Amino acid sequence: MTSKKLGALLRSVPPATAVTPQETVGSVEAASYNGTSKRVAAVEAEVPLQVLIPAGVRKQLALKAAEEGQSLRALVLQAIRSLGITVTDADIRGKRGRNNS
Repeated sequence: MTSKKLGALLRSVPPATAVTPQETVGSVEAASYNGTSKRVAAVEAEVPLQVLIPAGVRKQLALKAAEEGQSLRALVLQAIRSLGITVTDADIRGKRGRNNS
């Protein structure tokens, strides 16, 4: 398939999400695929953070996360919260393993 054909095909497919850039955290109106609308919670975009830390510190973080039964991400976000930076429980919980019902 040429890139021209691929581009045309991709333009014909509806977007995967109904959230627009103007919509931020909170409740927003979003149109479902069948044309009806429903209330959905918009989630703030997540961005990657990469830092270099000593191997010993990384090992201790991994052990602490395993002891507490949580992910490294959750552990780091809790530490960031302890610095006084606003981090919600939903941010710490994340999206993986959550029942979306």
